[in-house]
Amino acid sequence: MSGMKFDEATAERLESMYLTPDLDAQRQDTMNRLALKPGEHVVDIGSGPGFMCQQMADAVGSSGRVRGIDLSPIMIDRASDRNSCEWLSFAQGDATALREADQTYDVVVSVQVAEYVPDIQRLCSEAFRVLKPGGRGLIMATDWDTVAWYTDDRNRMKRILDAYRLHCADSRLPQTLLPHLCEAGFTVTGVSIYPIINLTWDENCYSRQNVSFMAGYIKEKGSMGEAELQAWEEELRELGSQGRYFFVLNRTIFEVSR
Repeated sequence: MSGMKFDEATAERLESMYLTPDLDAQRQDTMNRLALKPGEHVVDIGSGPGFMCQQMADAVGSSGRVRGIDLSPIMIDRASDRNSCEWLSFAQGDATALREADQTYDVVVSVQVAEYVPDIQRLCSEAFRVLKPGGRGLIMATDWDTVAWYTDDRNRMKRILDAYRLHCADSRLPQTLLPHLCEAGFTVTGVSIYPIINLTWDENCYSRQNVSFMAGYIKEKGSMGEAELQAWEEELRELGSQGRYFFVLNRTIFEVSR
């Protein structure tokens, strides 16, 4: 991730967030859109914990193949340790320089990764290169300008969100991704939104899990003091106890074909 120290503690926080019901529902929505068929070959660029790769492997079956690629050796090791499927494999790799042959895959997937890649045009070109003619793909990215997070202290919330946006190479990527995909050669067949909505301060909701992830990054960068970050979390907890908690974030989904 751009600007983020990726160690075991970060990996633990990331996996906890990916196991929330919110992101489980997002994975299921992604799987529904992909509509994978038995025997298809799929590459997941930026596979992270590998949870979606496991679901994709189940969908394509033993006659298919799923390859998960991630820049972090820690995430690759953790995903590989969980894997017991012969037709699913994980490898460390750079999204802008894939070690995969031309026109190898029926489906290319990249979820919540593109916004962390400094050279977005190169990522799009590599995704296009490894996709077979007639193949399809799905690229999902977050636009952090879409966050609606209720607070009684708007100035503090703005400072926190502004500080956290720096963990991305481009925190507004969906606003400019379309021409990059077209320049790479893709036909964009659909653009839509997947919203994450939290109305309660629940232990297993995405936004609550993300608070610790955000605070860890902001503290590491020295952007804000620990006391102010603790006050922010306390306010969110209090809003939850009062029934006033509200969080919305939009992911933008680009469906493509070659």
